[in-house]
Formats: sequence, C-alpha cells, structure tokens
Amino acid sequence: MIVATADIHSPKYLPLLSNALRLVNFMDCEVFIIAGDIVAKGNVHAASHVFSLIRKVYNGKIIAVFGNEDYEELSDKFRELYPDVIWLDDDYIDIDLSVGKVRIIGSRGVLDTPTSWQMKHIPDIVERYNKRIKILEKLLSSSKYPTLLVTHYAPTYATLKGEPSRIWPQLGSRKLESVIKRYKPLAVIHGHAHNGKIDHIKIDGVPIYNVSLPAFKRLFKISLKKQDTLMKYF
Repeated sequence: MIVATADIHSPKYLPLLSNALRLVNFMDCEVFIIAGDIVAKGNVHAASHVFSLIRKVYNGKIIAVFGNEDYEELSDKFRELYPDVIWLDDDYIDIDLSVGKVRIIGSRGVLDTPTSWQMKHIPDIVERYNKRIKILEKLLSSSKYPTLLVTHYAPTYATLKGEPSRIWPQLGSRKLESVIKRYKPLAVIHGHAHNGKIDHIKIDGVPIYNVSLPAFKRLFKISLKKQDTLMKYF
C-alpha cells in the first residue's frame, strides 16, 4: 500500500498536511510518496517540518521527487539535509512491496510549453524537456519489473480540468502521455495541479492520480495489484 501527496509548499500547507495525516491509518503503508513542491520558493529548511510531521505517524520509506519550487540548483542540498529520504530525479529505485518487486521511476516531469519564467531564466528548457522525455521513455521501456511513475508536472491534460484550459500546456504534457500509453506502467502519480477537480482517471487502462494536497485536502492511499490499481482516499 502506498500513501501519496504533493504540493505542500512548506510552510504554506503544513496545517493541511497535519490534518490529512491524522486521518490515515499507516499500519499497512509500505512507502510514502511526495510528488514534488515540498517547500515554497526553494526554502530547503522548511522541508524539515514536512518530514517531522510524517515521522510522527510513519517510520517507513519516504520517496520524493522535486517540484518546480524545490529549485533544481538546490537538489544536492535537499539530499544533504534529508538523507533518509529517497530522492528520485530522472532515475529509479526497485523496492519490495506486498505485490512483489516494483520499480518506482521519479522525475520533475515535463511541460509541453515552458512557462514564460522558464523561457527567460532557463534558455535551454525546451531541450531539457525533450531530453527528459527520452530519459523517461528509456527508463520505462527497460524496466524489469512492474513500474510506478511519479512526476511533479501532470503527465496528461486529462487530470487538469479545473485549471484554465489555456494554460494546460504549461502544467502538463501530452507528449509524456503518449509514452505512458506505449509502456503502460502500473500507475502514474503527479501533483502541481492545485485547482484540479479530477483526482484520478484511467488512460488506456493506466490509472493516473493527481495527489495535490491543496486540490483535494487529503492524502491518497493507493493499493497496487499486478493487473489493476485501486485507490482509497482519506
């Protein structure tokens, strides 16, 4: 069993996280996943409050990917300060779950259209996203085990309803959706869509979850099966 969330933006949504944690029974939780934006505006030290709240109720594996506010240049600092967290950044880890060995691939994800800020401050952002698509495709295609994909940005537009449709290309990626359709992971988890109204949807049989905390004000409890994925939420 997996518990997942995203977009805590510590310290902004710490009270929301605290309330949500109290509503979940962690007895059968095998891994806690955070799909990015752990802190607000690169405030690395604010992540300590997030992990402190989680550790009050859960002592197992925590796996996290970085979001757009977990600034890329601070990735090593996050790893240094929080070494007990498994940080995934365009890479993977194989872990043993009750359903058997599962590969978890983690990434910031990609946008079909970079934001104006990105275009101004990261001149090669289009090339970075194109390269990341190829990396994720390679990781999915070469996986030896059933795979769970975790990204910060939405890997589809289908879970973005509730956000203005004009900015969907700046929140997610149809390009990555095509990769998901091709390689069919067990499930996909993402955040970033704070105003999303759809918590999960299936695309070609693959369940995709928007676990953004401010969107749904709860944690997601996901049970993986070899042929299906079931979700319970609290």
